Amino acid sequence: MSAESFGGFATLVKLYGFKAALGMIGAAMLYIVLPPLNTDGTFNKGEFVARLACAGVFSCLLGGTAYQLLCAQLPTIGAMVNASAIDLIVGAPGWWISRAVALWFQRRNDKDIAEMARDVKESL
Repeated sequence: MSAESFGGFATLVKLYGFKAALGMIGAAMLYIVLPPLNTDGTFNKGEFVARLACAGVFSCLLGGTAYQLLCAQLPTIGAMVNASAIDLIVGAPGWWISRAVALWFQRRNDKDIAEMARDVKESL
């Protein structure tokens, strides 16, 4: 790997890694309220990792957009709020959405994919 490509990779990690970490921190704070548990009450490590990753993706993809929309609606907010705070907050919806998906799959773990698709079709 050349020095230029390593520098570009390091820049991407710094840019998106920080935003993802902020979203993950926001989601981790929500684990205090509703931790990822299996049906038997044990801690679910896989769901924990997936939900943190989902929160990080939300922060990376939507954090900048949310900050820009907020600044467009309230122009003075840009001077008062750091964009990193918005990245932290934007991770929370990813956490909630991933929890809803995990619970949906957990309730249907005895069904096959056709039955799950039927459930979705009936709910729409």
